Amino acid sequence: MEPKKRRKTKGTVIIGRGAATVRIYPTIRKNGYAQNCVCWKEGGRRRMRCFACLDEAQMVAQQISVRLTNGWSLGDEVTRRDIEILRHCEGLARPFGVALVAAVEEWASARKTAGPIPLADAVRFYQVNRTDLLPSKSVPEVAGEFVESLKARGVSAQYVSCARLHLKSFAAKVGGEIAEVSVADINRYLTGLAHLGPVSKNGMRRNIVTMFSFAKRQGYLHPERKTAAEQSEKFKEAETEIQIFTPEEMERILLASHQRVLPFLAIGAFAGIRSAEIHRLDWEDIKWDRGHIEIAGKKAKTAARRLVPLTDNLKAWLAPWREATGPIVPISDTPGALSDVAVKARIPGGWRQNALRHSFISYRVAETGDVPRTALEAGNSPKMIFRHYREVVDGEASKAWFSIMPPEVWPPAEWRLRFRRKQQAA
Repeated sequence: MEPKKRRKTKGTVIIGRGAATVRIYPTIRKNGYAQNCVCWKEGGRRRMRCFACLDEAQMVAQQISVRLTNGWSLGDEVTRRDIEILRHCEGLARPFGVALVAAVEEWASARKTAGPIPLADAVRFYQVNRTDLLPSKSVPEVAGEFVESLKARGVSAQYVSCARLHLKSFAAKVGGEIAEVSVADINRYLTGLAHLGPVSKNGMRRNIVTMFSFAKRQGYLHPERKTAAEQSEKFKEAETEIQIFTPEEMERILLASHQRVLPFLAIGAFAGIRSAEIHRLDWEDIKWDRGHIEIAGKKAKTAARRLVPLTDNLKAWLAPWREATGPIVPISDTPGALSDVAVKARIPGGWRQNALRHSFISYRVAETGDVPRTALEAGNSPKMIFRHYREVVDGEASKAWFSIMPPEVWPPAEWRLRFRRKQQAA
């Protein structure tokens, strides 16, 4: 039995002309449903597609006619679903004022840049780490604020002056916004300081790192990222031999010293307190009856309060000042005074930098054999003690060091006269 043919109905639609002619035949299927057959010739063969909706059939026929006119290949026509997707995408791009083509081009460029990272994750990371939302602050402005903050915190005038000079030089060479200063900028600046050695360059770097940390706390830099200064390179410092005084040299130094500088020498030698910390001490900080020197947090380099033992020989050397008040060091040119004392005491090579503190730690470690205890007294780390001071001197030398006592007639007659005049003037 032959299959029942579709019945053609009236209303054939013809689109195009010549070889690009496309006809639409409305028909009734055997099940009674209407359909529209789009028919055309292509590649020497008759082709046909059927659609239930006449509008969709006309749209496809129009596309086929255009394709045949332009010589396009088969399969380039757009379906109704394609049109719906296109309109949906255009609606998504419309609120941003961007054409669909521009939006797709932007997406493709971003996708290529992001690589395997999902675009949503890349955008969230950028939003968290963007710097354009930070306050606009130049390097000179931040340097000025940082120096003022040091003054407000009660930092020593010497440290404030040093920080001001270092950061003024840095701001002059590396200007612009502090958020835009790169690691390369800082490395280039420090490396360019050809007249300075590694120790001095590292000192300048520490001030720069501290300033950038201040800027982070103030909200001028990203709060969760390392600053450019922290990532900058340190300079390798050559290992230097620890220079100390022998007990014989120290005794000559004390006996050759002036009344105004002897307390500084004795405290540095027998208590190991840093020079800058001694300058901040008052006579009231020496607790004679309790047997220790109290270094308050605001006077200590590490900002941590510590107690330093008052040894018997130190107490003996300082006995003439037991009733004294005010600053322990009444002079400003301490380095000059120390150089003069070294000459009078005939110390080979002159005064030795930091030798008082180095001597105390070396002899104290040899005396007690307790590195953590010595580190606590000196306000230092056990690591540094082990690295520089362990086994520098022997036990006999340490015993001689802490046995250095003043002469039987002490203080000298001329000193007693000066003390009397000072008391009378007070």
